[in-house]
Amino acid sequence: MVFWIYTINRIMKILFTGGVKSGKSTNAESRIIEISKGIIPIYLATCEMFDSEMIKRIKDHRQRRGNKFQTIEEPLYLSEAIKDLEKPVLIECMTMWINNVLHYKFSEKKIFKEIDNLLALENDLIFVLNEVGMGIIPSNPLARKFSDLSGRISQKLGVSCDEVNLCVAGFLVKLK
Repeated sequence: MVFWIYTINRIMKILFTGGVKSGKSTNAESRIIEISKGIIPIYLATCEMFDSEMIKRIKDHRQRRGNKFQTIEEPLYLSEAIKDLEKPVLIECMTMWINNVLHYKFSEKKIFKEIDNLLALENDLIFVLNEVGMGIIPSNPLARKFSDLSGRISQKLGVSCDEVNLCVAGFLVKLK
């Protein structure tokens, strides 16, 4: 008698959140490599290079990643950039993407449609998103809009993802 054992490969959606320089990116990169099982994952970079400080940050990220990732740079239309790829994807980062969509004046309907499109993809996805809701309420309307939108996206991703991780001072705290 022959028995077949089937392994079900479940698609994973994972969120890494935390403050600036809290360890989100490093932990997210390690996790995507772990779940990629030898496949080179996609690193979907959302940041646009507007100034010299941001150029340096991007350069540092690229050097740290080395050749462990296939990089795609797309600041706005994330789901379109990866919809036909059958590889795990790390989206770095949703916070910069929120900045971009506000800069280009996307409607909230369009913003949340893009989140829905990402969550519907048949890829393992890891989202990196700064936690901006632990500070004071910003003093200007655009900053408040950014903070509120980021919080609502964080909640949507948190509920929708299979795994949620909080990074604090380099430590990883599994929330879900």
